[in-house]
Amino acid sequence: MLPEPDSPQPEDDRQQEGRAENQQTTGAGENAEVSPDSELAEALREKEQFKRLAQRAQADLVNYRRRIEAEQESSRLRNQQRIVLRFADVIDQLETALKSDTLKDTDASWLEGITAIQKNFANAIAAEGFERFASVGEDFDPRKHEALMSSPSTDHKPNTVIKELRPGYLQYNEVVRPAQVEIAIEPSVEPPSKSQGDPE
Repeated sequence: MLPEPDSPQPEDDRQQEGRAENQQTTGAGENAEVSPDSELAEALREKEQFKRLAQRAQADLVNYRRRIEAEQESSRLRNQQRIVLRFADVIDQLETALKSDTLKDTDASWLEGITAIQKNFANAIAAEGFERFASVGEDFDPRKHEALMSSPSTDHKPNTVIKELRPGYLQYNEVVRPAQVEIAIEPSVEPPSKSQGDPE
């Protein structure tokens, strides 16, 4: 009995095996074709991205520090102004008392002592950069003046400061306390009165 010859392999199976071998060969070739230059370029791109991120983070940190320092300085100045202006109120009260007519019969040495205290207060706040500014005779400026009173006047232009009720203070050329003042206004013009013989 003769052996049976090997049965031929179906055509479809041979085609599938060929395609699988081609795919394996192609995949191996693609992996082998990754060049060192492309890897270097990718690494350089990542390095540049990290560098930009670091620079941005550093800039944000610098801006944050500057903002905090500015806020702290502003808070310090506000607290200083609040304390010093309380002393300014004391100076105003001492000046008002020293101008009172009731002190005419007061002992002169006592008055000299109170005057010296008032001057010491004024010198102390001046040393901190606070200074008074003159107002009488100037045009009313809402940034520097607070008008508490107004009086008709023919001797002054309207809106001229004619009296200072409380002095104002500057610190580094910035108004920290406006002056309370009285300003001149234009006198009202009354209509001429009718004589008795005039017709109605």
